[in-house]
Amino acid sequence: MRAGCFSATRLQPETDGLKCVTSSQNNELTGFRLKLLIVDDEPVDREIFKQYLDADRPGAFIYAEAETGREGLRKREHFNPDCILLDFNLPDLDGLKMVRLLLDSRETLPCAVVMLTGTGNEEVAVEAMKLGVMDYMAKGPASAYALSRTVASAVQRFRFQQEIARQRIALEQRNLELEAIRAELFDEKERYRILAETIPQLVWSADSNGRIHYGNQRLWEFSGNRNTGLWPLENLVHADDRTGLRGKWNEARQSGGGFESELRLRRARDRTWRWHLMRTAPIPAAEEGSVSWFGTFTDIEDQKRAEAALRLREKRDGIGLLAGGIAHDFNNLLAGIMAGASFALDSLGQDHSVYPVLEIILQSSEKAADLTRQLLAYAGKVEIPLGPANVSRIVSDACELVRASIPRNIHLAIETADDVPPIETNAGHMRQVIVNLVVNAVEACGAEDGVVTVRTSTISVGSALSQSSLPESGAPESNVLGYELPAGQYVSIEVSDSGPGIDDRLRTQIFDPFFTTKFTGRGLGLAAVQGIVRSLGGGIRVSSSAGSGSTFQVLLPLREVNAAAAVRDEALNGMGADGAAT
Repeated sequence: MRAGCFSATRLQPETDGLKCVTSSQNNELTGFRLKLLIVDDEPVDREIFKQYLDADRPGAFIYAEAETGREGLRKREHFNPDCILLDFNLPDLDGLKMVRLLLDSRETLPCAVVMLTGTGNEEVAVEAMKLGVMDYMAKGPASAYALSRTVASAVQRFRFQQEIARQRIALEQRNLELEAIRAELFDEKERYRILAETIPQLVWSADSNGRIHYGNQRLWEFSGNRNTGLWPLENLVHADDRTGLRGKWNEARQSGGGFESELRLRRARDRTWRWHLMRTAPIPAAEEGSVSWFGTFTDIEDQKRAEAALRLREKRDGIGLLAGGIAHDFNNLLAGIMAGASFALDSLGQDHSVYPVLEIILQSSEKAADLTRQLLAYAGKVEIPLGPANVSRIVSDACELVRASIPRNIHLAIETADDVPPIETNAGHMRQVIVNLVVNAVEACGAEDGVVTVRTSTISVGSALSQSSLPESGAPESNVLGYELPAGQYVSIEVSDSGPGIDDRLRTQIFDPFFTTKFTGRGLGLAAVQGIVRSLGGGIRVSSSAGSGSTFQVLLPLREVNAAAAVRDEALNGMGADGAAT
């Protein structure tokens, strides 16, 4: 409580940091006349209050009066004052009780209240201020001079409080809205995160320069990169594919659209390159001209392999059909030539001048017939009588037959397993397969010292050996014949060499007829091998890379046969080689 212009005291609230305004200042603040409800049981006091207020601020107030507290409560409902001048001592209520009734479960009073009392009481003043009363004044002769300024200040502070309350409510509402938006964004972000982590693609986002700043778990596992900072997308891409990627990226940045690209990515686990379909879309950033990129990598390695295998199979089927037709017609022509030459030889004596010429014709015809047999074997046009045979014994015998023709710089190692069971095959054709593979391996070693190893074993193919065969460099192909081998037990014949190996460009051509890398070769040795193995329902796998040698693995299905019959058939088939090498 501070000293006022009265003999009594006036208590100013601690929140009163605002100056008491003059009538002109208040008129500027409000812009209209203030409605004032005077609640006092003394008519003389009410009249004095109005006179002083009008004297200080003529025409600034509209008045309503009440003699009791309950009358004042009723008039407040209809009059809706800007301020209530409330006498503390009323006939029916005291001022504090009336203030509580004005609150009526509200958080704040409905208007500004200035409490008046004939005697100052600090406890009452403090309680009134706690209830929200704007000011507390003691009645006295000098109080009227400050009355208009007190009312204006009370109204001003009340309105400020209301505005602050409205701002607080609006702020709380905005906070609730922002919290709801934040929760929605979090849920949406979580949904996208779960989506990015569960789809089978490698998901990433990058800046405009192609530096990755987000990747899903699959990308980190695939790349082996645990760097949480920016790192170039190109680090994953094969060197041969980077130029094309840069070109498409630059075009997309200029056009503002997305793009697709097929490229190879290195898998960290086994350091192999796998084909992926890259799809990207631009994400406009807040800064003008700045664009981020969202993208995925979809593994299409199996699809690529399947497409390549299908093309290879269609090509070989077409070549086989052509070769078979030519060989069949040529074989018919050779039959007439050989029959005629044989008849002429039998009819003429050895001293006849044309006898040596006829011998040359007959020998050349026999070589031509051998070529046609290999072409027919490639095309699968030869009917092969099957019987039980011991593959390990056939391999040993065939290798011994060819050993004499192997150069001294090449060491031939034979590693046959004794426990390989007999299989249904043709011993003569199997010898041709082995001889052709061994001769091919010897010629691959060239003039340098080398080793050719032939092995036999029994293996289990747990899942189908697929035609999807575009191997990584040096990795073993699946069945190069272009079809699946069912799961089961197989007899394996491996022929390995220490030669220079076969590069990826040639690997898809080595089984084509008439394809050879040697000046004197005919290109039919491996073609005949694949035709014979196909006719037996087997498969071929090739493992090779430039500078690391090659391994050809023939897989033949293992079926139950009679072991005694196998020994008998081997003896009947004889031990001569029936075919020529490449």
